[in-house]
Amino acid sequence: MTYKIAFASNDGVQVNEHFGRAGKFYIYSLDTENEDYSFLEARDVPPPCKGGTHEAAGFEAVMNVIGDVSAIVAQRAGQGAAAFIRQKGTALYQIPLEIEQALCLLLEDRTWEVDKWQYHTKN
Repeated sequence: MTYKIAFASNDGVQVNEHFGRAGKFYIYSLDTENEDYSFLEARDVPPPCKGGTHEAAGFEAVMNVIGDVSAIVAQRAGQGAAAFIRQKGTALYQIPLEIEQALCLLLEDRTWEVDKWQYHTKN
């Protein structure tokens, strides 16, 4: 199976952005059958959190840009953002590593296969 994964990053190397402060997501294709991944593209988003405050409309704007992914990987995500993402049927992982390390971890850790990317947070 092939999944699209969005990584919150300001440099395309590290998962170093909080979901609500991210201005860019790097989209990768993750092929679980061949245990392989590849970079697809970078997408700019309007960061929904402004100085600690946010509204659901801001989260919606981000999901309009990256809503075709199966999972979002961020350094951190607040409870409100996490609930919103999960409500949209997208999994959320909090993995503050290099993107490549996070991809390898997702391929190695098969717990996500049980829930098909739903409602699972990595710490």
